[in-house]
Amino acid sequence: MAWLIGLIGFIIGLIVGAISYKLLKSDEAQVRALEEQLEKLHGEFESYKDNVHSHFNNSAELLTTLTESYREVYRHMAAGAQDLCPEYISDQLSHSARAQESLTRDSFAEPAEEFSPPRDYAAKSSPDQKGNLSEDYGLDKVSPGEKEIS
Repeated sequence: MAWLIGLIGFIIGLIVGAISYKLLKSDEAQVRALEEQLEKLHGEFESYKDNVHSHFNNSAELLTTLTESYREVYRHMAAGAQDLCPEYISDQLSHSARAQESLTRDSFAEPAEEFSPPRDYAAKSSPDQKGNLSEDYGLDKVSPGEKEIS
């Protein structure tokens, strides 16, 4: 009988130990694993941000170089057309002074003219005028004494 009490005590101790381990140690291990995963993801995110930043900086530099190269090729073709081709062909290539100006200045500096967005209403000519969204817009007023006979 003593060995049965010892066995029951051992089983109860084992169950209590397993429960206390689950409550105490596994949460710490899970928190530690989550913290490590968070640090890893944070490092990957920072690396990704740096890659995106450097990609767009490099793209901007390449586009600027491409634009300058295009301008140089156009100027070369225009100069060659003026020297080598008949007048009507060289006039087509450099058809206006505005085209030449647009190649020499920064075309993104300022818009040529101001644009206003389209409106979804008709403008009134005076403040007293009824608007299109008025309840009685376009309806003739009929006095109560006059009834329309149809």
